Amino acid sequence: MTTGEFENLLGIYGNDVYRFCMYIMRNKENADDLYQDTVLTAFRKAETLELSENPRSYLLSVAVKLSHNFFRKEKRKNEHIVSPEPEMLDNLADDTDVQADAEKAELKAALRRAVSELDEKYRVPVVLYYFDDQNLAFISEVMNLPPGTVKSRLHKARELLAAKLKKEVSDNG
Repeated sequence: MTTGEFENLLGIYGNDVYRFCMYIMRNKENADDLYQDTVLTAFRKAETLELSENPRSYLLSVAVKLSHNFFRKEKRKNEHIVSPEPEMLDNLADDTDVQADAEKAELKAALRRAVSELDEKYRVPVVLYYFDDQNLAFISEVMNLPPGTVKSRLHKARELLAAKLKKEVSDNG
């Protein structure tokens, strides 16, 4: 693959990869670093990449592998990554019912916080499946896991999210 072809590839899939990095890393600085490392790693191996293969899957799998390294290093340092920054939360469309808007925004923010607090092995499939609308086969390929493992991690993540949201509702209500 030539440099021009690689640049074209980033033009097509760069936003998807960056959005994925934002969800996984939970803050802009770490997401920027992960995205940059992903692009550099992919560029170094661009000569072996075939355009007929799934380049988006390849870029996301590079990001997943690099994020594993990051979280492993962070775990060793015993540092915790902060919750998502407020500007990362999506704005909801304006509705006429202000109370409903506030409730939707609160629920959406609580869900995003809960997802960001999940362990990486659950957060990655949740982000890919629910936020990026990917199927199990794609997630399985990106994470280099059997589809059954991805399915069970999604199931466990839903249970964890439901418990976190239920606890948050009972604490606030």
